[in-house]
Amino acid sequence: MVEQLDQALAHLDAVIARDLHRSVGELPGAGAAGGFGAGAAAFFHARLRPGIEVVLDLVRFDELLAGCDLVLTGEGRMDGQSLGGKVPVGVARRTKRKGVPAVAIVGIVGPGIEPVYDEGITAVFTTNREALPFEAIRDRGAEDYRRALVDLLRYTKIFDR
Repeated sequence: MVEQLDQALAHLDAVIARDLHRSVGELPGAGAAGGFGAGAAAFFHARLRPGIEVVLDLVRFDELLAGCDLVLTGEGRMDGQSLGGKVPVGVARRTKRKGVPAVAIVGIVGPGIEPVYDEGITAVFTTNREALPFEAIRDRGAEDYRRALVDLLRYTKIFDR
């Protein structure tokens, strides 16, 4: 199915190039949502931006950082693909510019996360303490998240028990 979708998007790019004299096939984000980005760029001259950037601007994230000492962010799985526009890295890039640490609480840590630290992630805490497969932990997420957060707060000396 992925091959079919890639072929269809390549065909769409060829038609756009032929009829509109511009190519969108290599435009970052053009293939998202089944080619919605390609269509928006081709037919409406839209400028494509990573979704996290749009959302952070919309909520005035940079203004909200004023006075913050720490930002918590998270996702289900952090790995090498997290650099490709996922929320924690987008948040961390903004916090880094303001000198505010960003800590990610994630369900699973996968391979290749080391570059996230260069982007502004200060530390990564996993909720999966026992390294169990997703099927074994899916129903206990709230408790696992609470325990990871308590560990983080203990570490930062905010929570002392």
